[in-house]
Amino acid sequence: MVAHILKLKLLLLANGFKRSVGQLIGVIIGAVYALGMIVMLTIAAWFMASETAIDAELSIIVGSLVVLGWAVIPPLLTGVDLTLEPSRFVHFGIPQKVLGPALVLSGFISVPAILSIIGLIGGSLIWRHEPLAMPVAVLAAIATAVMAVLVCQYLTIMATALRAKRRFRELTFAVLFLLLICLGPIISSIASAANSLLDLIGPISNVLAYTPLGAAAALPGALAYGNYLQFSICLVLTVVYLGGLYWLVTRATAQATVTPPPEQRAAKQSGLGFFKYAPATPAGAVGARALTYWFKDPRYAIGVLMVPVLPLIFWFTGSQSGNYTMMYLLGPMIGILLGFSISADISYDNTAFALHVLTGVSGRADRAGRAMACFALSIIPVLAAAILPGAIAGQAWRIPGDLGFSLAALLIALGVASVASARYTYAVPLPGDNPMKTPPGNGLRVAATQLATIGVMALLLLPVMIPYLMGWFQESRGLGFLTLGIGLALGIGLLIGGIALGGKWYEKRAPELMQAVMLNK
Repeated sequence: MVAHILKLKLLLLANGFKRSVGQLIGVIIGAVYALGMIVMLTIAAWFMASETAIDAELSIIVGSLVVLGWAVIPPLLTGVDLTLEPSRFVHFGIPQKVLGPALVLSGFISVPAILSIIGLIGGSLIWRHEPLAMPVAVLAAIATAVMAVLVCQYLTIMATALRAKRRFRELTFAVLFLLLICLGPIISSIASAANSLLDLIGPISNVLAYTPLGAAAALPGALAYGNYLQFSICLVLTVVYLGGLYWLVTRATAQATVTPPPEQRAAKQSGLGFFKYAPATPAGAVGARALTYWFKDPRYAIGVLMVPVLPLIFWFTGSQSGNYTMMYLLGPMIGILLGFSISADISYDNTAFALHVLTGVSGRADRAGRAMACFALSIIPVLAAAILPGAIAGQAWRIPGDLGFSLAALLIALGVASVASARYTYAVPLPGDNPMKTPPGNGLRVAATQLATIGVMALLLLPVMIPYLMGWFQESRGLGFLTLGIGLALGIGLLIGGIALGGKWYEKRAPELMQAVMLNK
């Protein structure tokens, strides 16, 4: 039975590459990139091999980061391999003593696991000058990879019930997305404090050496430098940690097959919500529904989360260089970002789009309602981002120009997105899925569509950008008011035109749109 389950996992892994040519190309490119990184790290480990204590500390830090990455990223984002999740075997009656070890072993049959093992073994070449430590380093690398996969499997099983709760998914997505966005400033801060951090590597590695994160990685260093007491302690801890994790995983697997996690429940709504305040018109109903999505669907969270993140990133960048010019572009960037968000509105609707088609909502009402919802949510952040930088800097002359450019960016983005979402759909994360999940096989199409949409927005902004830049360089309030006038006129005109054109395309393509979103393509 164990061999049968492992064969099933290999078959699923092989079939995953046959879904589409686009997905296969993407996997090949990703694998080549990952292998290239592993080769570079292996070469770096080869040339970094020396007889200094920093080798031992680096081995512990790298091994700990690998285990920590496996412990945090897959359980919170996507899980291990949900095709062989323990709860899927509830109805098969497989003995727990067989199923547990089989699923543990199947966890190592995956591209990330294989790449992790290869990368860690390549990193063990840092001990190539130590005849005794080198074989221990290879075994320690394998043990570290096993530790990482076991930790990931256990935490994934434990987090399955929590992932069924919408608030938990939204919170973890928000935290990880903010960390991802702020990764650049964090790395920059670490690099600027490198001298002081080098002094911390030793104490940190000494602590990690006795934890599940770095116990195995500490073995070659302890042996190479004759610290046999530490070697013995870390060896015992490694065996205990691996044995304990294996027992926890098999136990959790057995429990999951007996008591599968509860099914996800739809969110409850009390009262009319936004429908209470929206106009009693088709466009008002569509706008109220869209606003409900903005506040309750985590897939819309990317655009919303970027509103507070962008000022922090621009301020940090300015504090490093002493030039805060980018702060004056916050308004246009937030306007384009939020306006662009509705370009995938119909795709996000999924099966709910049938409600629009079956009730006969006109194209203009649908386009206007969605644009109205986004505008109501975006106008205050855009106004604040356009007014506050100039006011804080004491440059009141630039406020009219910033305001005109920002409002034009928002209105034009809404107009273009109203057309694009009626003409093009693409696969998106399904309702309830991880918002960062990328549906397979359509990466190139999504990138091309989004790039073309943003390019059209930028092109239509040129008539506003020219007087704006002239006013910026000449510090002219008059050119700023000219930018404001042109921006409002052009933005309102293109928004109305986008709603009209998008409405015509919507009515012409409603059956095709409904078929596309039902199939999520």
